Amino acid sequence: MAKEQEVLELLNEFNSIHPLEFLQHIDMTSMGIGNVLGFLCASGREVTAGEISEYMNVSTARVAVLLKKMSDKELINRRSDPNDKRKVMVSITPKGISAFEEKKKEILLYAGAIVDHFGKEKVEDFIESCRNIRDIVDRVEKEQNTKATWRNRNSDIKE
Repeated sequence: MAKEQEVLELLNEFNSIHPLEFLQHIDMTSMGIGNVLGFLCASGREVTAGEISEYMNVSTARVAVLLKKMSDKELINRRSDPNDKRKVMVSITPKGISAFEEKKKEILLYAGAIVDHFGKEKVEDFIESCRNIRDIVDRVEKEQNTKATWRNRNSDIKE
């Protein structure tokens, strides 16, 4: 069975190529929430809604809708910044941490099964292939001065 450290290294490598840009159609619902929870866990501090918007590359209006839903589910706390009432400060709750940890376990389970099935080398080859594909798309975009349609779907993200 794949070692968790190996799986985490592969996941980090895979995530470094930003797979959600072309795989976001797999699970639109948990992607937004999972992204925010992961960002909050990784930051280890209270963040602004604007920082979340920048990180996810979506509008602040879209983030506001997502944060409202997450707050209603008690995954996050929101408050106004006492120094600037226009800013919304966001922190993760214990329930949010638990939800993120559960999702992380699920991801590790599936990723571990993939590594077990294909082997670390083939998964690394796949990651390199994805990176090469990404480079080609970037080159074509630059040459054509356009953006691939799958990159423009951020405005359509469903919570």
